[in-house]
Order: sequence, then C-alpha cells, then structure tokens
Amino acid sequence: MIWTPFYDAVHGCSSYLVGDEVSGLGVVVDPLAEVGAEEYLLTAQEAGLRVAWVVETHVHADHRSAGRELAEAAGIAVSFHHRAPVSYPVHPLRDGQRLELGDVVLEVWETPGHTEDSLSLLVYDRRRAEEPWGVLTGDSLFVGDVGRPDLAVSSPEAAVAAASAQFDSVRRLLALPEYVAVHPAHFGASACGGIFLSRTPHSTIGFERRHNRLARIEDRQAFVDEVLRHLKPPPEAARSIRAENLGLAVKAGRSA
Repeated sequence: MIWTPFYDAVHGCSSYLVGDEVSGLGVVVDPLAEVGAEEYLLTAQEAGLRVAWVVETHVHADHRSAGRELAEAAGIAVSFHHRAPVSYPVHPLRDGQRLELGDVVLEVWETPGHTEDSLSLLVYDRRRAEEPWGVLTGDSLFVGDVGRPDLAVSSPEAAVAAASAQFDSVRRLLALPEYVAVHPAHFGASACGGIFLSRTPHSTIGFERRHNRLARIEDRQAFVDEVLRHLKPPPEAARSIRAENLGLAVKAGRSA
C-alpha cells in the first residue's frame, strides 16, 4: 500500500493519497487548495499511481478544497456523500460502498454529525489482512476531540440534533478494533474541533477509546452538552468558504 499524507500545520488540515502499487490506482481524500491539484497529481505520478478517485469526507467550511480541480484534471467526478448539497455534478457515495484499488480497498461509512454529509473511510490492505488497517475519520473523530456540529446548521436546535448524530457516529467508529489507525481531516490549529484537539495528526482507535475526553462519554445528553460547551469560535470566513466549496461562490484568496 502507498500511503502519503499531506499536512497543513498552519490551518490544521490533513489530506491523503492512498494507492495500490500493483494496480497503479490511487485515491486522494480531502485535497487542499493550499497544496494544489498539480502537487497531488505529481506526487501520485512519482509513486506510479493514477488518481482514480477524489473523495471529500464532507463539504468543508474551514479551508478551500482542490477537489473539483483535481478530479477534473484526472478526468473523473469528485466523490461526496450522496446527501452533499453541492451545486455541481459529483459521484455519490453511500454506506458500505467499497472503492476498489486492487488489494487496497476503501469502505465508505456514513458518519453524520459534523455535517449531514460526513463520511469516514475504512482502509484495507488485503495483502496483509482482511481486517481494516486504518480509518480516515474526516471530521467525525479527531485525536483528542470530535468534530464540531454547528458549522453547517442554522439554529441552536439543529446544532443539538447534529451533536446527537455525532454521538452515534463516534460510537460506531470506537467499535472498530483498537489497533485501527485513526487519520482525521484536522488537527492542532483547526477550528473544526473543540479545545481538546491535539496537535498530533494521527492516533489509534484504542488510544482514543481510552484517552479522548469526549469520546469516552457514553451518555448521549452528556456528550451533546460537553461538545456544545467547548466550541471554539467559528473559522473566519466559514460561510464564504463553505459556499465556495458548495459551488455557490467565486473563488477568492486563501483559507482562513
């Protein structure tokens, strides 16, 4: 398996190139405008991969995506959750769908909460085992924290409902084997998590099960209350960035 992370420490964003060296097929997950479509394509080419999938784990509100540009350059459609409210053509993804790259496989899990269109992707390397090696958790489960539920909703009541959905998604992820590696879309400086978000960009299910303060809460109402109580200020320009990533606004400048 080819595994290449891209980290933007300034904004606390992560994206990933995952591929199969035998089939030569790869997928880019959550591509960042700060990195740029050309850099992802060049990195894939150097690794002997053709970008066969471009997947967004959700519509981001804290950084501008390179997803559409990268997908267009690769001659494919960008892939989103089937409920993603984008204004341009996409390849819809549903729970249980498998992206086959050869012996490397990504399995789609719908994990709503941060947004209704949030996905996680289980990563399998079948040359080694039939069990998942890792999971790309998007903004569902972070290292030390969970994704905030308020950025894509318009009322406090909707934020409560989203936080409740996040509780279910986090519990589902925590039921994975403890050795499964956790690779989220954000870390450190990102405003998409709360005050407990770690500067470490990756972890394991077992470690988060034991030491993630919010993930350890087993009561739904207590979880909702704690998540909403520890929100950071929303990202600057969150509305305009989300609108741009939805295809509703003209691109301008860098992310907040």
